[in-house]
Amino acid sequence: MRWRHVGLAALSGLFLALPFNDSSLFLLTWAGFVPLLVAMEHKTPAQSYRLGLICGLVLYGVGANWVVTFVEQLWSPPWPVTVLLSLLFWLYSAQLPALLMLAFQWLRQRIGWSDLLLFPLLATLFFAHFPMLFQAQLGESQSDFLVALQPLALTGVYGLDMLIALVNILLLRWLHQSTAPWRDRVGLLASLLPLAWMGYGVFELHHWEQRMASWTPQRVGLVQTNTPAESSGKPQPGHTLSQPRALALSRELARDGARLVVWPETGFDAYFSRSRVASALQQAAMEMNAALLLQGMETVGTDQFNSAALLASEGREAGHYRKIQRVAFGEYLPLLERFPQTGSRVREQLGGFFSRVSPGDAPARFASHGMELLPLICYEALFPALVANAARGGKAQELLVVLSNNAWFGASQQPFQHLNASVLRAVENRRPLLHVINNGPSAVILPTGQRLLETRYGEEAAYWVDIPLPSRLGDSVFTRHPHGFIGLLYLLLLAALVSGFRATRPLALSR
Repeated sequence: MRWRHVGLAALSGLFLALPFNDSSLFLLTWAGFVPLLVAMEHKTPAQSYRLGLICGLVLYGVGANWVVTFVEQLWSPPWPVTVLLSLLFWLYSAQLPALLMLAFQWLRQRIGWSDLLLFPLLATLFFAHFPMLFQAQLGESQSDFLVALQPLALTGVYGLDMLIALVNILLLRWLHQSTAPWRDRVGLLASLLPLAWMGYGVFELHHWEQRMASWTPQRVGLVQTNTPAESSGKPQPGHTLSQPRALALSRELARDGARLVVWPETGFDAYFSRSRVASALQQAAMEMNAALLLQGMETVGTDQFNSAALLASEGREAGHYRKIQRVAFGEYLPLLERFPQTGSRVREQLGGFFSRVSPGDAPARFASHGMELLPLICYEALFPALVANAARGGKAQELLVVLSNNAWFGASQQPFQHLNASVLRAVENRRPLLHVINNGPSAVILPTGQRLLETRYGEEAAYWVDIPLPSRLGDSVFTRHPHGFIGLLYLLLLAALVSGFRATRPLALSR
């Protein structure tokens, strides 16, 4: 393997990583795989794996460089241990492009399928379902490319991932393989798909902008407490558990007309554990004549839940939600759940972030001042099907609400990457979305992916915003069938594997 090929693979990793750190560079993703695919020409599957691994190490080393800060904030181990754990994370994550390229090269050498079909199929499935600690789709790098986002209401992010992979193959054919586009009938036919996608995106963007102009705005407040990760759930100086700083900020928002105020995921555990605190906060909501949506850890018997509660302006709890999708190695330890004593010892060694959280069993809807709130906690915004299941059966005046605390990642790009994922969930389900992060950036995202508000990172603040909410709203195609498009791709993959198996059988018999 020549150094030129290594350099091309690394260049692909850089092209793919940069848009995750700066969303204005989104066009790089559409050509990001081209250098790697050039390097893979005439290579064996094993060589393709190694080139994909180099690409992956650069991709995640640059795009997920925040893991160093995460380990430091999480556990504060010695520097060599921090470096080792970060390298292990990047090495594991790099298996995604490495195994993708191995599978692609193996199949393209054994079946007669065109690269224009095979590579988009494999790339979409690998990015959709390769097991990752922090899931990330190619499409999340496109949160600023509004025209390209609109068809997500039909296919979810999976369709955009497939389109990105297809454009990469077309560029490879036309730029590197010296195939003139006007003579490439197959390529021209395939290029109709991205053209149709973008044309539909232009139409839908204009359609939804006109549609939203007639929606009734509701004034909603959000609070950024900007508390450090290790002080989550503790009252700030000059405040108490019954009168937290977030409540003081909320009173200002209520005076400005906010009928709902949302607090981030900063561990208001005392609401669930101390009846005195619960009564005080419910009384405060009644005095403000504004509902409060907050999060905390809730203990029920031997189970602990990451929960959200809605405190109605009538002075009572009007909604309760328990987080369904837990964070591996944060809210539970894979495999070690089967060995409770060993798991407890591991948690003691690894720090306070690690806890044993039980999963909730169903999504929730909260009714508040004519609005329907669909609560999600933390990284649930990264899972398209989970959000679609929560949104299905849409009613009037609906608002997706994401509560999160990303202080564990420090001053890195991770909170912005989290926000970019929420942008896609808003478009997929055609719902306005309120994304509230303890340390920012928080945002209000319209069903088109446009950001009505985006707050600054790293500041304590309180904002109110008039969010347009629909009086009538049906479910998008993706909301109704979140597994439909990806299911079709799996059927195609099955056909590809069967073709590959049949193609290798005569070789085996001839031996």
